[in-house]
Amino acid sequence: MDEEEQIPHRKRQKANAAKIYATPATPDDLAFIARELILCTLPHSDPGDALSWSRTNGNLTLGIQPGVNHKTGKSYGFPYGIIPRLIMVWIVTEIVRKKTRRLELGASLSDFMLALGLNPANGTGERSDARRLRDQMERLFNAIISFQRTAEGPNRGGSAWLNMQVAPEGEFWWSERQPDQAVLWGSWIEVGEKFYQAVLAYPSPLDIRVLRHIKDSSLGIDLYTILNREAFRAMTSGKPKFLAWEWLQERTGNEYTEVRDFRKKALEQIKALLAVHSGLILTVQRGGRGRRSGIWISNLSTPSVPPREKPPVWDAEARRANPSTLSLVPKTAPPPTHQLKPATLETFHMLYPILDPKDCQAAFDAWQAGLPPANKARRYDGAFLGFAAKWVKGKR
Repeated sequence: MDEEEQIPHRKRQKANAAKIYATPATPDDLAFIARELILCTLPHSDPGDALSWSRTNGNLTLGIQPGVNHKTGKSYGFPYGIIPRLIMVWIVTEIVRKKTRRLELGASLSDFMLALGLNPANGTGERSDARRLRDQMERLFNAIISFQRTAEGPNRGGSAWLNMQVAPEGEFWWSERQPDQAVLWGSWIEVGEKFYQAVLAYPSPLDIRVLRHIKDSSLGIDLYTILNREAFRAMTSGKPKFLAWEWLQERTGNEYTEVRDFRKKALEQIKALLAVHSGLILTVQRGGRGRRSGIWISNLSTPSVPPREKPPVWDAEARRANPSTLSLVPKTAPPPTHQLKPATLETFHMLYPILDPKDCQAAFDAWQAGLPPANKARRYDGAFLGFAAKWVKGKR
């Protein structure tokens, strides 16, 4: 694209950004990502011929081992960059919306990629979206992805881990005459049970319009998911959140050797993000005199998809069609014993967007009613959220 062609392109970008900034997201704009993929992100660039790759955030480590094509005896390589991030968003969104482990790739994935401005059937060139999509799907679906949590105490330590393939089962159908053309009709994947349960436990909502605006940068995608989550945490806690550049680099950009190089690139992507994320209120802090350099997220910030008092229409319909058999709530539930605080409701909607807090509260009250007085919750809202973390498992 020459300089003259870039001018109308930039104008369209600015016009689209202004529209996104000023218009709240609708249910059709909703997408999701798994919490673990916010805490630890995929590689930005190709790790090459390494046997494994890992990234650590606190006590959580994400590790990847590339899969092997047993017909050729060669490695598929590591999933990296923009495409696998967008594929993972599609997978999580499909799981949350459809409540199924088997996902059809044909129209659904193609429509999703087109919605993001990518064309899964746009030719055969090496850098075509079709070629990149096929390559990254093979890398992602055949890789072994591991999540490991460690715990250390004064007297003992331990660890918990999950080793999995995102899609241990599936079928791909491609055009033999045009092998780079993504003919995905009849193609499907089935995600593993552990991955399926992990996704449903903590899906984090995103605005697909924001993803479309920043889709050309894997760092931009990572920063969006992290800053969006931290904006929610600042909002619900009522306290601003400080993120040091070193902290952000560790979680999103350990390919950068110098913090100053990462900071420069991150600020470019944050500028693009702020053009479309109306709820994000940031202040850049310079280091010096005992202060660390980084970003302050105001507690007046909101996530790009604000928590809803009522679940999306598709979710309410899904609950009516598939009522839970493990609910503790009687058919005619008594009125709640307490009024939940707005911040508690916001937290519940953000953590469990597919569930109704009223159902959970009725179950919580029923459980509380069976406890002796000495064991009843003193802090109702905090105990409710603790109960909810266990209650949701029965809802899956």
